[in-house]
Amino acid sequence: MACELCGGGDAWIKTCLTPSGSRLTVCDPCYAEHRAELTIVSGNRVVMARCDLCGAYGNPRGFSGVRLGGRKGAYSGTCGECAGEALEQKEEDR
Repeated sequence: MACELCGGGDAWIKTCLTPSGSRLTVCDPCYAEHRAELTIVSGNRVVMARCDLCGAYGNPRGFSGVRLGGRKGAYSGTCGECAGEALEQKEEDR
């Protein structure tokens, strides 16, 4: 999806409500610049990712190795908590 302010964006763009009541999609940098006047609201699509290791759901930006094709076609990868545990385990194995 494209940001309605700058034309940039990605698959995980925010839907916001303006003070006048209109809805628009904005990328993270534009949201940061205009956060005082924008309110994040539910969009037309819900984007979640499921952890391959523990099964937890969360924002795809907090996952490593995110890809489509997980359970029921969802995004999947490794959540931050499991990624941290895996890194700790690798260091212990050394």
